Amino acid sequence: MSEFIEANQNHPHLGKLVQGFGRAFGALQLATSFIAEKGMTDPEEAGAAATDYLRLFGLVALGFMWARMALIAAEKAPLGGPDAAFYQAKLTTARFYMERILPQAGALLFTIKAGKASLMELADAAF
Repeated sequence: MSEFIEANQNHPHLGKLVQGFGRAFGALQLATSFIAEKGMTDPEEAGAAATDYLRLFGLVALGFMWARMALIAAEKAPLGGPDAAFYQAKLTTARFYMERILPQAGALLFTIKAGKASLMELADAAF
């Protein structure tokens, strides 16, 4: 993913899209480091972050797929032909994902960094 971002962040038509993906990938990297560091001393920290981390990982992985599809579509859409509308729809959907769905990565990072305190505060008897 890092290589893809580096190679395409200044793309004339998709640079903004790739840069947005790069921010989400950065959030994933920060979350991974946070969980690894906290989880070494307290396994409950890793457990508390698990669901949000998997969500974040899934968002970024799907973002990577959309970024790759957008790159191909950006090359093929201007060629016209019977598939031009298909490729234009891919570009539109990729932009929608990057602008409306992928920014959730930032919120998930903040949730992960909140730690286990509020999650583990209730006594077992409260359940």
